[in-house]
Amino acid sequence: MFGFKSITHRLIFGCAVAAVVIYSLSYLQMRALVQKTLMVWIKHLSQSHIDRTAKEIEEIVRSLSTNTQILTQKIPDSNQYLESIPPLVQNLLEQQSQIKSVAVAWLPNSTNTPLGFSYNRQQKQTNLSAIALNSVLTHCPINNTTTQPFWSQTHSIIYCVPFRRRETLGVVAVELSSDWLIPLIRQKPNLKDGINQTDIGDPFLISLSTREWIVSPVKPDQVMSFLSSQALDSNQPTQDVLISTTLPSLPWKMGILFSNSELQTLQNKYFVLITISMTKDMLLMFLVIVLVSRHTTRPLRALISSTEDMAAGNLDTTLSPVTIRDEVGRLAIAFRLLRDSLKAHIEKLQHTTAAKQKLESELAIASQIQRTMLPKINVSHLPNQRYQISALLQPARMVGGDLYDFFSLDSDRLCIIIGDVADKGVPAALLMAQTITLIRTIAKPTTINPTEILDSVNLALCRDNEECLFVTLFCGIINLNNGTILYASGGHDAPLLIRNGQVQLLESETGPPLGLYDDAVFPQAKHLLTNNDIIVLYTDGITEAMNPQGELFSEAYLIHTITNHPPTNPARAIRTIQHFHQQFIADAPQSDDMTILSLQYLPSNPFSQEIKVVEQIITINSELTELEQVKQRISEILESESLLLELIEDAQLIVEEVLVNIIQHGYENRHDQAIDLRVKISDKTLSMSFEDGGKPFNPLLEINLLNREVETDEISVGGLGLYLVQKLSDHIEYEYSNGKNLLTVYRNITKTF
Repeated sequence: MFGFKSITHRLIFGCAVAAVVIYSLSYLQMRALVQKTLMVWIKHLSQSHIDRTAKEIEEIVRSLSTNTQILTQKIPDSNQYLESIPPLVQNLLEQQSQIKSVAVAWLPNSTNTPLGFSYNRQQKQTNLSAIALNSVLTHCPINNTTTQPFWSQTHSIIYCVPFRRRETLGVVAVELSSDWLIPLIRQKPNLKDGINQTDIGDPFLISLSTREWIVSPVKPDQVMSFLSSQALDSNQPTQDVLISTTLPSLPWKMGILFSNSELQTLQNKYFVLITISMTKDMLLMFLVIVLVSRHTTRPLRALISSTEDMAAGNLDTTLSPVTIRDEVGRLAIAFRLLRDSLKAHIEKLQHTTAAKQKLESELAIASQIQRTMLPKINVSHLPNQRYQISALLQPARMVGGDLYDFFSLDSDRLCIIIGDVADKGVPAALLMAQTITLIRTIAKPTTINPTEILDSVNLALCRDNEECLFVTLFCGIINLNNGTILYASGGHDAPLLIRNGQVQLLESETGPPLGLYDDAVFPQAKHLLTNNDIIVLYTDGITEAMNPQGELFSEAYLIHTITNHPPTNPARAIRTIQHFHQQFIADAPQSDDMTILSLQYLPSNPFSQEIKVVEQIITINSELTELEQVKQRISEILESESLLLELIEDAQLIVEEVLVNIIQHGYENRHDQAIDLRVKISDKTLSMSFEDGGKPFNPLLEINLLNREVETDEISVGGLGLYLVQKLSDHIEYEYSNGKNLLTVYRNITKTF
């Protein structure tokens, strides 16, 4: 109507005109509403606050009165039993935290002398002097006609309870502290809401009998003048307002004075309440915008249709031609650029995703290769077995930099190695592989001591080490005949020695990490092992792990844990450390690689094992949701037979990969089928047989494709899982009979005993 060429200008003009009119009406209406209701609201809210505070004070006073009268009733008749009074007063002090002190006094008569005691929270019983006794009787004047409790008329807050014992008249004077009363009275009523954020009002508490302030207001003269005259009309918004009440049981009056200036400030703030009418205003403005925009947004409809096609995935949709260079025209151009950019981005993302999947697959294979570089934990079935050994390596990422190794130098000497490469991930894994290769190349039967091994490895790592990568390393050589262990360390944590349930560090002087200084010196130490001694080697991923509160697991806590739960064999030592370590870090993420190597010296422990066969069958529904339950069941079965943790984890991974293949490819994700899993454990072999009624599928064919090193994209997704199953097992058999697939996976086992 006004000839605007811009939709924005037209909408701004229409909304501005509507807003001026609507807000003008709303402002006048809300201003009158605020002036009318503000005073009523303040009075009601303040009166409620005062009444609630007065009720709280009354409850405290009532409790004080009851407890004090109970005390007076228990005061003995004879002076011979005065020692019973202090416990009664102490009980009163414990029940009433508001009491400052308690005094018990007897008036003199013709047959006795004045007597009195004082009690407070810091001191025991104190005999009242004549002056102090006179002060008590001044605050609590009593005579033969005084029988009821009363409040002192002096400036102190004292509650007086008279009592009579035979011919003697006495009084219990309870002095209250004002510490509890001041914050209670000065607490202002909650006048805050979404608009007002200011506390107003001047609270006070005054004694009506003495006209003295118990809790003084900020402006005492103004409040006292108001109380004296009571001439102001609290219904007028332009005058001061006093809200007060008199306590029923006490000669006190409490209240709050609202000054005219505070009320005016509060009233001005509440004019902001006009914005409450925005809801109504927005509805009216919305109608105006709809009427105006229906005419101006017609060209957007064609663009909306095209963008809906784009949102559905059709990036080849045709956009309307641009005829006018207004906002809609520029928007159409922007959408055309967006469509072209989005197509290019999706294409790039597809290539990136494929590359990422390939990288993850390669990292998984690299992780498996890295694991194969480490020695397997086997228990020799020889009668002269002289040691047991167990290990755990848990990288923080798919590949890590921790390492361990153990091997025989000759028939009587065993070399044990543990190390930690600086940093994590692929660079650390490469240096870890290089270090293990160097150790196995350098350590030969002719090797005399650990220092020679560390010297040679250090010199090799220092060559061309421009990145200054380094590794901490511990090397020990055990003479299995006499139990002598020679060891040297290159910046690595000292191992633990567990002997007869006691834990100590195999401390020695350590050299620097390997790979930094070609002239480094690695001092050598010596220790004598006895029968059943256990050595625990670990990396700093154990001791420097943090819980969610940022606390370190620490070497001291590790020693404390093993001391309180002494292990009997290497595998149990690793399980104990792993269990309490996981409990400590809880849900905190693993920040570093963790490795433990545990060895037990058994010079006179011949190997013996009773051969037995354990067999169990598990029936599983064809739902992926049951995988975790099945894995937990497998863990329980294998743990009950004392199998090693590494073998249990491999078995769980084998079960997971095979079941996923059966459910997704054999049963094609149907949920009405079943799978039988038969677990059989003999003295040397673990076998897991999977029987299903899905379509015939020979997994060995997929494995053979991978063994021939075909391209990854030529292999099904399930084939990679089966290839992993082959790597984790020692033998696989498959047959199809009577409409059933039967896949059996064999794995040589090692028990922890």
